[in-house]
Amino acid sequence: MIKKYSSNIIIYYIIFAACMITALFVDLKLDIFLNDPKNPFCLFIEGMGEMPARLVCPIAGTLIFYLCDKTPLKILGFIVSLGGSAYAGYHISYYFFPDNPNWWFGWGMGLFIGLIVLYIGQFIAVEEDLKKAFIILSFAGIIIMFVHLGFVEVMKSLWGRVRFRELLQLGSYEAFTPWYKINGITGSRSFPSGHTGGASMSYLMMLFPFVSKKWDKRKKLCFFIPLVYTGMVAFTRLVVGAHYLSDVTMGGTIGFTVTIVGIYILDKKFFNTCNLKDDNV
Repeated sequence: MIKKYSSNIIIYYIIFAACMITALFVDLKLDIFLNDPKNPFCLFIEGMGEMPARLVCPIAGTLIFYLCDKTPLKILGFIVSLGGSAYAGYHISYYFFPDNPNWWFGWGMGLFIGLIVLYIGQFIAVEEDLKKAFIILSFAGIIIMFVHLGFVEVMKSLWGRVRFRELLQLGSYEAFTPWYKINGITGSRSFPSGHTGGASMSYLMMLFPFVSKKWDKRKKLCFFIPLVYTGMVAFTRLVVGAHYLSDVTMGGTIGFTVTIVGIYILDKKFFNTCNLKDDNV
């Protein structure tokens, strides 16, 4: 499977290298040029852009709950699904009501949505010989999401890079640092972009061909849809002054790279054990 994505992987890392090199010269200038912190579309994307990462646990947990036969795994799936849904609700409350966030409303809304997802899950029919594949991919999606999150959070703390909007608050660009400079723990967390990293969890679409030969024929879509979506989220982060070009490039690349490593491991360990059928959707 990883070989089928080889040309897409090469394209991606060429774009990555070009953006990081370009960022050496235009990181600050680009943010100055694009800055529009009250842009309504970009503010909407600020709240919703990370949804791919927020949906991993609700969807994967629901699949684990219904497809696993062992009770402990069912309980785990139930907890993961509701826990992930509650956090997604908290996330929405935080970004859409920043001045007066109602945490209880956010958690409650998330739990309610999680219960709906769990209810709908019972109507999803999965053939017996495909259950193992779906279970493996559900756990893989959760692991990939948390590994990606760990890398992003550690790098944010270590780099300590000042955001563009923080520079505006300071009234000076003197605190700006290039992306390759590690500042240590400063309290600033611009590099890499967490929002773009969250959006890059849409690259989990590249796992779809593991359970469907129809999706194997659409593997280009499984790459380019996440690429365009992540790129859109990345652009909006520049517009609102939250990140620089290098921040969003690295954030998206962490998610992409962790996903590719996950696909490689699945290739070696599990792919040949998954029985794919031409009529699967």
